Amino acid sequence: MILDATVITQTLAAATPVLLVATGAVFGERVGVINIGLEGLMVFGALTAVVVSVATGSPFLALLAAAGAGVLGAAVFAAFAIWLKRDQVIVGTTINFLAFGLTGVWYRAYLNGFGAGKTATELPDLIGQGAGGVDALTLLAFALVPAAHYLLFRTRLGLTIRATGEVPEAASAAGTQVNRLRALVTLFVGGLCGLGGAALSIGIANSFTEGITGGRGFVALAVVVFGRWNPVGAMGAALLFAAADVLQFTLQARNVWAGLPYPVFLAVPYVLTLVALAVRGAKGKSPAALGTAFEQG
Repeated sequence: MILDATVITQTLAAATPVLLVATGAVFGERVGVINIGLEGLMVFGALTAVVVSVATGSPFLALLAAAGAGVLGAAVFAAFAIWLKRDQVIVGTTINFLAFGLTGVWYRAYLNGFGAGKTATELPDLIGQGAGGVDALTLLAFALVPAAHYLLFRTRLGLTIRATGEVPEAASAAGTQVNRLRALVTLFVGGLCGLGGAALSIGIANSFTEGITGGRGFVALAVVVFGRWNPVGAMGAALLFAAADVLQFTLQARNVWAGLPYPVFLAVPYVLTLVALAVRGAKGKSPAALGTAFEQG
């Protein structure tokens, strides 16, 4: 594969959905919440973006609606996992099933209703055009990384977030409303997941299909571990996944290893992600209170 400007911009675009979700998930896990439902929140955002884009013709209103859909889904997660203190993994898994079911029904109704024969208005490129263009979500995703790193490791709020994920009792004793902070961070994560779904539907595909996320919400969870709960590390892992994704499309287009069935090529980015996670992730240490409920005194 020749490393030219088009390949670079395609890699950045492919990294955007995972990076948006992973950046949010870094904060979520740092505060002590593990949300398996990131995939489902992305699906909500992806379909909402397409529907609003078709209805209004405005991709930026579609982004706001997608973020709102992610926040709404995250609010359901927060209600059960944080305030009612149900098992976070089970609640997240339920969110995934709920999202897949609801969006499937909604999408079929949409195709048979006002969405029949219509296409979404895709995000315009702010830098370049066509295959070599970069849109606003891609710029936002990569601009968020240094901002997130600074907030998490150089501010009092970041210290509070990290303390809450490590020793919530100590954070509470210092005056932090642990469950409130966890809920607010969870809503922030939901908003980024919604934008991650929109990056797929109106940023890359310009449409919605069932299964559009292709497991990227789960990849984002792996990316967080690979990056050792650091936004910069997560960015590197997201770029690795995206480069492998672009590579597999290039191999298919150039008919390399033509005797292999196409699912082998589709598996390339996921296999590389798993290998990288196995090598690097084993050395990482998750926040001590990750996934544990907290009873505010």
